[in-house]
Amino acid sequence: MRKLPRGLILVAIFQFIPIIIMPLNVLKSLNAVAWGAILVLFGVLGVFLILRRGASRTASIFVQGFNIIVRLLVIVGNVMRPPEEGGFNTELAVTFAISMALSALILLYIDQPDIQLQMQS
Repeated sequence: MRKLPRGLILVAIFQFIPIIIMPLNVLKSLNAVAWGAILVLFGVLGVFLILRRGASRTASIFVQGFNIIVRLLVIVGNVMRPPEEGGFNTELAVTFAISMALSALILLYIDQPDIQLQMQS
């Protein structure tokens, strides 16, 4: 069995971060069940990535791509607030931009040919 690339280990451990980057008030509003579901989902996904299961690579691509799509759809309607509420929602725009950039980096890394070969062996 070939040695697992360090980048894949980092992705397996930290791929939940782009999903949870949100404005602070949204993070505070999540209940324990939602946090538990996030931890279980990404824990299982991370373990399967480390075990080189091909389906875990596909699931990671799906989750990170879905994160980008959902954030694009949400940002369009929510970044501009009425002037009496402060106008441009900077916190939302910045957190969404960081989240989408991190998801894109994960997608670019996971979709490299050498990572694809690692997942097939």
